[in-house]
Amino acid sequence: MSKLDELELRFRDINEIESFLLAIFSITTFGIGKLIYSIITGQSLYYSLIAALFTLIAATIAVVPHEFAHRQVARKYGCFSRFTLSFSGFLATSIINLFGIAIVFFSGYTLISCNFFRANKKLDGITAAAGPATNLIVSAIFYVLATLFFPSLAGILFFYIAMFNSAVAFFNLLPFWVLDGAKIMRWDIKIWVLMIAVSLIMMVLTGVL
Repeated sequence: MSKLDELELRFRDINEIESFLLAIFSITTFGIGKLIYSIITGQSLYYSLIAALFTLIAATIAVVPHEFAHRQVARKYGCFSRFTLSFSGFLATSIINLFGIAIVFFSGYTLISCNFFRANKKLDGITAAAGPATNLIVSAIFYVLATLFFPSLAGILFFYIAMFNSAVAFFNLLPFWVLDGAKIMRWDIKIWVLMIAVSLIMMVLTGVL
């Protein structure tokens, strides 16, 4: 067994709470990177600290409800489900976000295991759709709140939350690899088109695009 395989197994065995905390950390390195850059370049430390804090809060609200939605819907159908961390995903996400290359979200995944006779395209599609659907609802709610409270700090925080949730939704709706979008498309392409369209609208409204 290679060292990488060993690390993957170790990370997979980390309990769910610690896995969530590490996944959130890997996203908030984006804010940490911005903070370090501000210190080096002599920019306002106060605003950089606020941005880093808001990134932490927004990332938590974008990731945890998304994965819990997957988990709870899968459990509703009698499947075993828990959030699992990937070492390679965690490392790549941390580094890419730290250097501000992009904001990416693939530190872990919700492991779902069902009885053979219950595993089908519909079940896969419904459990997959639960995550990004939650992000889209949260994004819409906080976008409305942001418009009501802007330009106060609360309004800016709400905008961060709306922005992060729209980005997480869109990323997970991409229809390839093991992402939610591929499973939703296999189940019902009309639902996938609707969800990806809404995520694009929210990304435009929140300034991601």
